[in-house]
Amino acid sequence: MEKWFFVQKPLPSDLSFFKIISLLFCTEYISDGFHSNITHHGGNATTIADLLRIIFPVLYLVIFLGSVMLNGLAVWIFFQIRSKTSFIVYLKNIMGADLLMTASFPFKIIQTSGIAQWNFNFYHCRYSSILFFTSMYISIIFLGLISIDRYLKVVKPFGSSKMYSIKFTKLVSMGVWVLMSVLALPNVILTNAEPTKDNVNDCMKLKNSLGVAWQTAISYLDMFLFFTVMIVLIACYISISRHIQKSSKPFVSCSSRTRRHNQSIRVVVAVFFTCFLPYHLCELPFLFRHLDSLLEQNMYVILQYCKEGTLILAACNVCLDPIIYFFMCRSFSHRLFNRSSIRSRSESIRSLQSVKKSDVRIYCDYTEIKHLCPPGRRRLNSSGPDRGSNTCRISGARL
Repeated sequence: MEKWFFVQKPLPSDLSFFKIISLLFCTEYISDGFHSNITHHGGNATTIADLLRIIFPVLYLVIFLGSVMLNGLAVWIFFQIRSKTSFIVYLKNIMGADLLMTASFPFKIIQTSGIAQWNFNFYHCRYSSILFFTSMYISIIFLGLISIDRYLKVVKPFGSSKMYSIKFTKLVSMGVWVLMSVLALPNVILTNAEPTKDNVNDCMKLKNSLGVAWQTAISYLDMFLFFTVMIVLIACYISISRHIQKSSKPFVSCSSRTRRHNQSIRVVVAVFFTCFLPYHLCELPFLFRHLDSLLEQNMYVILQYCKEGTLILAACNVCLDPIIYFFMCRSFSHRLFNRSSIRSRSESIRSLQSVKKSDVRIYCDYTEIKHLCPPGRRRLNSSGPDRGSNTCRISGARL
């Protein structure tokens, strides 16, 4: 991926803003693929480079910690929910993809911070980077499957029973995992070049010729996959909205479940467009080979910089998916609320028990005194030597 080099050379004073940006993020395009080698030039550039070395790892660290907490809670709750609907099966698969992406974040943090040895990027290109993108597109596919599932249950509730069966859903889910694993495995195998200080900063240079061709084909396939899922999401959302609008007419009932399905598809569309659309819009121009010769250098550098920034936005998906679980899955939200209510209920019960014990103790003392001592007399303190005796006192005298 990226590595930043520092050259102690002062910036000319007559540079425009875009030229300064170009110097700060000077990107060399490799004809075998696309990848950035960011070169920084002294002075202010060194300060910005140091700042970026802090910002990117910190952002990935925040996403990593948030994902561990949120998805850890999701795992705990989903283990208590049976996979009795296709929707829950798809949500559990998204959770699995998020956990895989989370596992790649520590390597991304080390890689962006530049604290590792020079050959660390070889392992990042061969394993963690492939794991990151594979899990990302698995999540994209399952978001599309969820939208289709919502569409079928709202617009076509009496369709083929096979489409709604758990067995069919599990077979589709297994097919997605097998397909994406088969597509990713050659990238791992074909990234087998001997790492050197000259090629270790470019993942495409670490592949052989077949690996470069395979990666190029996968890039086009991933882009096609994303826009296909995006079209499916939009079509399902429009169809569900129209169906609900027709159901809202007089003498036509619209169930709360149907409206809840419409709300759930809105959440899916919002998460999908927020996390994945910016990255793919920035990635789309890089599918054209020799992009640096087609665009001015400053525009090419800005696109490369935007691509790296939107990749962080795509990583935020692991923290936004639990929001989908909460708003779309009633079993998930009920379990979450029950857990918090049980904790608060147990605390209130403990406090109530302590209050009752004190009340009972006061009541027992009062009834015992009333029973043993005649009116106008009071019982002696039970802590003294007369403890347990039926001794009463009138005006300080012992009776």
